[in-house]
Amino acid sequence: MLLRFANIELDTDRYELRRRGERIAVEPLVFDLLIHFAQHPNTIFSRDDLIAAVWNGRIVSDATVSSCIKSARKALGDSGNRQIYIETVQRRGFRFIGEIDLARTQAQQQNSVTLRAKHFEPSLIVLPFKSISDNPAIDGFTEGLVANLETILTRIPLLRISSQASSYANRDITPTARKIYEETGVDFVLEGNVQVLEDQIRINIQLVDAQSGFRLWAGQFEQLLNDIKGNMDSGIIAIIAKLEPQLNRAIYNRVRTNEEEPSARELYLEASGILAMKGWHLETFSEAANLLRRSAELDVEFALAPAYLSLILALGHRVGLLSEREQTKDEAIQAAEHALQLDNMDSTVLGFAGCAMADLGLVNRALPILKNAVELNPNNAQAWAALGSAYLIDNNPELAVTHLTRGIEMSPLDNRLAVWEALLALALMLTHNLDAALDRAELACQRDDRTYLSRIVLAAVLLCGRKPEAAQQALAEAYRIKPDLSDTEMDALITSRLGQQLRALN
Repeated sequence: MLLRFANIELDTDRYELRRRGERIAVEPLVFDLLIHFAQHPNTIFSRDDLIAAVWNGRIVSDATVSSCIKSARKALGDSGNRQIYIETVQRRGFRFIGEIDLARTQAQQQNSVTLRAKHFEPSLIVLPFKSISDNPAIDGFTEGLVANLETILTRIPLLRISSQASSYANRDITPTARKIYEETGVDFVLEGNVQVLEDQIRINIQLVDAQSGFRLWAGQFEQLLNDIKGNMDSGIIAIIAKLEPQLNRAIYNRVRTNEEEPSARELYLEASGILAMKGWHLETFSEAANLLRRSAELDVEFALAPAYLSLILALGHRVGLLSEREQTKDEAIQAAEHALQLDNMDSTVLGFAGCAMADLGLVNRALPILKNAVELNPNNAQAWAALGSAYLIDNNPELAVTHLTRGIEMSPLDNRLAVWEALLALALMLTHNLDAALDRAELACQRDDRTYLSRIVLAAVLLCGRKPEAAQQALAEAYRIKPDLSDTEMDALITSRLGQQLRALN
């Protein structure tokens, strides 16, 4: 959709701001703020209103809001003194006073579905869940469940959550997914219902492809009725753990089947999908890195591409999954710094770049970046796990256990958990909690049968638990998966002391 006023265009499909036809670089949150203002002209928004709409209710400071508004004005050629487009209303807030060209905007909206088919950027609508049981308390729980799902799903990079769900709340009959697609243009529909069964609450959810109407996934979740009073976190996490991988799979499949020349964002989505669906291995790292390089070249201001590239290169450098180590390290640092220059207000960018810095041994640089990432978005599971990994590298295993555990608990059930579980097992081993370390190491091996990292960690834990024969078997599995496993790669993961002890078993 194009929103036009004066000599300015806001292109929501391409995520671009153009002034007199010239593209103006803006950070994602600034663009979101401009879209919110332009879609609600002459409406006064308090700072709290803006935080709820643009930051999805996350805790941010007044200074952050002021900085974002200042950047928005600058992008429009406005200022605090001129206030041609964004007006400050004393003691009340801000409002957009530009005149939107409604005729041109509506014409663009009519063609939005056709245009969207050319370049895919995933969008989802979470319909109001139906409360089957006649219980007012359940109505409140149901509304809260939907709101929390929407909030957490915003952590998926480039996924747009439709704000039109409320228009379906009071309809006697919910339209078909295809009808919703025609009305809103969204790609996916998430719908569900809640019912009470004696002392339990049952939640039924399904994810539907909006254009075809095909059901992509369905899940059923049960929770004790007493557990939902004041705390629905465990139920939400259980749903997200199953839902998010299916949504990522659907996005990946859609990108792969698009016959158009891929955009920078589509290349990023493909790279992300490869790692989430196929795991973290030499082949997937190399393929994803090449896709991200192409993405960064296509759009030099798209921060997610170099940020994710830096993470892949840094982790590949750390564990030996990529060749030309020094060249890989230099490219990773450059990509991370470039991403941070492009956008240092996006939690995902910070999480990727901070993780890369930590894997490259730049822990003092990484820690404040990752702390900022989880402050900006407490639902960013990758940033929590990366922060735990940074503490592990910084020889602080207690904090590593705390942050890795939190990241894993919030994570989807995909192949990334194999690596994170292995790191948590290492941290637990260093705190001398060998039983818990063994459980985590075995779970890491179970999550991905092609990852040698978890086998090395399992061997180290077994060795510390005085089980040399079992340790030798685990190490043999690591060599089977990666026959060219070097001493340096092993020592980088579990320290040279443990590495020497393990190798002595052969």
